Amino acid sequence: MSTLTRRTFLGAAALGTLGLLGAQKLTASPAGANGSAITVGYVPIACSSPLLLADATGAFARRGLDIRLKRYAGWAELWTAFLTGQLHVTHMLAPMAVTPTSRPTTLAYTLNTNGQALTIASDLHSQVNGLEDLRGRVIGIPFEYSIHALLLRDALASRGIDPIADLELRLLRPADMVAQLEVGGIDGFVGPEPFNQRALVSGAGRVLNMTKEWWDRHPCCSVSMGTDWMTAHPGEATAITEALAEASDFLNAPGNHAAAAATLSQEKYLNQQAALIEPVFEGAYRNWAGEDVIDPERIHFGDATDPKATAWMSEQITRWGLA
Repeated sequence: MSTLTRRTFLGAAALGTLGLLGAQKLTASPAGANGSAITVGYVPIACSSPLLLADATGAFARRGLDIRLKRYAGWAELWTAFLTGQLHVTHMLAPMAVTPTSRPTTLAYTLNTNGQALTIASDLHSQVNGLEDLRGRVIGIPFEYSIHALLLRDALASRGIDPIADLELRLLRPADMVAQLEVGGIDGFVGPEPFNQRALVSGAGRVLNMTKEWWDRHPCCSVSMGTDWMTAHPGEATAITEALAEASDFLNAPGNHAAAAATLSQEKYLNQQAALIEPVFEGAYRNWAGEDVIDPERIHFGDATDPKATAWMSEQITRWGLA
C-alpha cells in the first residue's frame, strides 16, 4: 500500500520531470500565425465532445481556423507535449490547467461539468454498499491531476477513509479501465465516459456513484492554452472558444443526441460505438441498486468557468501534495 510520503514524492517527481521538459526551448512554430494550422491535442473521452464536434460540424472552419486534432492515449503524454511547446492549445483536465508548472496556462473554456462516475466490479455487489467498503480495494484513476482523483480523495476523506493508506488509487489510461476491471486487475475505477457505460453494457461493472452526487455541476475537462500563445493570438483564441460554445449548445439540445453520438463514434474522434455514447448524452444508466435512471444532467457542456471551482481544485492539489 502506498504511503503519503511515497505518493507525494512520486507526484512531485512526475511534475518535476514535466517541469524540466517544459523548461527546454520551445521549438514548435507559433501555431495560428499567418493563418497556419493549429494543432489541438485531445484524449478520446466524452468530455472532449465539444472540441471534436466543432471540428466535425465545421464550426472551426467557419471562423477561419485550420484546426488539426491530435489524439493522445493518456494525460501524461499530452501534458508533456503541451509543456514542451508541441501543443499550444489542448484538451486538458481542469486541475491540470490550474497546477503550477513551468509554462503558464490559461483555462480558456470549460468543456463539461458532471459526466463522470465511480464504477465498481459487478461481482463485488454483495460486498460493497458505499465508499466505506472500498478499504483495501484497488481503484483506477485517470490521472493524479484529475477532478476524478480529487473528488474521490475528498469524498473518502470526508468519511474517515485515508485515500492513500486505506486503499490503492492506480493510474490507468481511460481506455484501459474496463479491460482491467474485466480481468480483475482493479476493483473499480472513477473515470470518464463512455467507459462507465461500456462497463455497464458488458456487465463487468455497475455505477456506485455518479460524481455529481459528491458535487453537482463540478468541472471536469477544459480547453486550455499556453498563456504566451493566447496573448500573441487573441483573435484565434476567441474564435476557438466561440466554436466550442456553438458545439456545446448543439450537444445540450436533446434532439441532437443521436446525431452527435453517430458523428463522435467515428474512428478519428472517440472511436466508440454510438450505442455507448448516446445514453451518456441522454443521461440513461443503471445504478448500483439495479434501477434504470434517466438524469438529463448526467453530463452538461459549456458551463462558464467557476472561479470558486478553480480555487477548490487549487486547494485540493495543495492538500494532497501534488504541487
